[in-house]
Amino acid sequence: MFADKDICKRCGACLDECPFDLIVEDGEGFPKLRPAAKKTCINCGHCVAVCPVGAVTLPEMPAVTAGLAPAQCAALDRDLKLSPAQADQFLSGRRSVRTYRDKVVPEEVLTHLFSVSSFAPSAKNGQPAQWIVTRTPQATRRLAGMTVEYMATNSIMPGVVKNWERGVDKILHGAPHVAVAHAPEDGFNPAEDCALAAAYLELAAHAHGLGACWAGFLMEVAEGCCNIRRELGIPEGHGVYAALMLGYPKYRYKRIPTRKTVEIDWLD
Repeated sequence: MFADKDICKRCGACLDECPFDLIVEDGEGFPKLRPAAKKTCINCGHCVAVCPVGAVTLPEMPAVTAGLAPAQCAALDRDLKLSPAQADQFLSGRRSVRTYRDKVVPEEVLTHLFSVSSFAPSAKNGQPAQWIVTRTPQATRRLAGMTVEYMATNSIMPGVVKNWERGVDKILHGAPHVAVAHAPEDGFNPAEDCALAAAYLELAAHAHGLGACWAGFLMEVAEGCCNIRRELGIPEGHGVYAALMLGYPKYRYKRIPTRKTVEIDWLD
């Protein structure tokens, strides 16, 4: 991290926002990293994001070092900011989609959604979620069939198995794609991190007119079924922490159903 002294206003925002207090003032009041700070810095980019004049750069960020992004990050576009009412409707209007059109999502669209999901919060900015995504409905249905086979062999969810035998897919609901998130089991918080990444992915899909739904049956079976783990290519030592169906919704929802009143205990 370094600051351009020609434009830095010495406001102290980057010092205040650093999660590990790694930034201090130099003799002139400009921000600088503490000695040995590079060993502790998680490259979260808070210092870059909060600077009001764009004086701070963080060349150590992974995308920058890999040549995938400029050292100076893009500015937020105020014109794209959601109003509170828009955000409320967007979040309240999200639905778990279980009926899909017979249409494959372009790979560039899916790639963009996963890029957005990478901005989900993660422990120490570890971003551990790794994704395996089916390109075709055939690959998706193959995973659904393997899940049913495991259920039938182990006498799990007989109703789901019977539906499959009748031609009704209650595993992945005929979705054209399924995305499975895995991460090293020895990470800081792999389950929480993958769940948050999946939540971001689901919301990004919703914003782009796509539907999504957690594929709980596949996720649970994949943890214990060696055949599915091999089919997916889950590395040794990795856990399966999320799975989402993805596709174009067959129907459009017109209303927002009610929810239970939230229970809140206030502390003074």
